[in-house]
Amino acid sequence: MSSTPAPLGLRERNRVRRTRRVERAALELALEHGVDHVTVDMICEASDISARTYFNYFGTKEGALLGLGQAPLAEPDVEAFVASRGPIFEELLRLIASGFVASNPDREIFLMRRRLFAQEPELQGLQLARVAGKRQALTRIVERRLAGERPDAPAWELADEAQLVVAVVTGAFPLASRLWLERDDLEAEIDDAIAEVLARVRGIVAP
Repeated sequence: MSSTPAPLGLRERNRVRRTRRVERAALELALEHGVDHVTVDMICEASDISARTYFNYFGTKEGALLGLGQAPLAEPDVEAFVASRGPIFEELLRLIASGFVASNPDREIFLMRRRLFAQEPELQGLQLARVAGKRQALTRIVERRLAGERPDAPAWELADEAQLVVAVVTGAFPLASRLWLERDDLEAEIDDAIAEVLARVRGIVAP
């Protein structure tokens, strides 16, 4: 899996540039003044867009602070994961990473958002609520795979195991993404960061 994102069309590149300009402006304002003292009008003025355009993209003030999130998982990647019989933790981590890489993450914005989350812990709660639906979707994907591996297993057992797998992997992925984006070499493969995180997980569960 490469850290080099697929090329985007002109319209999509313009959209990405616009949304990142707004996200950067919102984060800079929030880091300087605090979230409670930042308004949508301030963000719009700093990023030179209309309030209507802002709400079309982000919906709420917090939307630009949290970001639009990563790209949806590609269906062929999902089906390949479901059909695979390799190490499930590693392969689910790589599946999530594929969506992260496809979203063309901006290093500066990513690190600014981490600083803001440390400064404004309540945003972490909003982020967790926001990704709850994505975790449920991942759990269903893992259940499909486990059902293919163990067709005679009871549904409750597969559901419990899928929840456990997703909990571990979604707990590990933020570290992998941070390690990748904090590297000096921006051309580095995210695989290297994934390998490091997997080694840490193995060291914890099987020292």
